[in-house]
Amino acid sequence: MTSQASKSEQALPEDLEASVERVIADCDGDARMAVRVLLVANSHAMAEIAAIEAEMAKLLADVSRGYARGHWEWLLERAEIGIPYSRG
Repeated sequence: MTSQASKSEQALPEDLEASVERVIADCDGDARMAVRVLLVANSHAMAEIAAIEAEMAKLLADVSRGYARGHWEWLLERAEIGIPYSRG
């Protein structure tokens, strides 16, 4: 096992083996089908992320330069319900 592989295993949740077993069980024990299902789910998730990133890029392009420079922080400070933000 490579060093990279052991690092990625450490970052995964503790119940990884239980999740793997559950996915395989949901596919009636067919590991090939489980991989296919996970690849399709991953593809859908990646498409959703791409759509969100595209929407964010459009929103960022639409924001005025004055707003982007921080001339809006006084609005956050005056808000009735506190809105967390950082000054960078």
